[in-house]
Amino acid sequence: MLRSVTTALAAAALAFTAASPAASAPAEAPTVLDWLAEKQSDTKPFGPLLREGSDWSVFSHLYENDNGKPGRKIGDATSLCTAVKVEREGYVTQCQRVLRTDDGSISLTDTIDRYGPGPYGTESAITGGSGAYEDAEGKAEVVLHGERATFRITLED
Repeated sequence: MLRSVTTALAAAALAFTAASPAASAPAEAPTVLDWLAEKQSDTKPFGPLLREGSDWSVFSHLYENDNGKPGRKIGDATSLCTAVKVEREGYVTQCQRVLRTDDGSISLTDTIDRYGPGPYGTESAITGGSGAYEDAEGKAEVVLHGERATFRITLED
């Protein structure tokens, strides 16, 4: 009798586990956005004018990324950057970025090292959003390629 009670309890526990929402619901895959920005204007100081504390802004057109080239235009992007460390070999910046589309905007913040000829890459934190991206959480891989920047954004909602 003890064996049949144990078997019945084990079967009930297995049935409960299989029926529980956590066990049966598949994990949602994160949404990945692959965007490209093409610089239109830039106020960054050059040469000896670039000092720690220097601020500048960048305005870009925002596109879907089509294998490293601009695809369909989806909006614009702005960046406000501050040089936090300047050396002869390069510099480090802290940047706040807003990627704006018809569906809404995504705000990013990052620190990026700019030593050598580039490209320069960093992981950026999603700090907010609006519209379709109102509850945006996750990260973005940002790579600066001269007049272009790529954004591979992983939304983990």
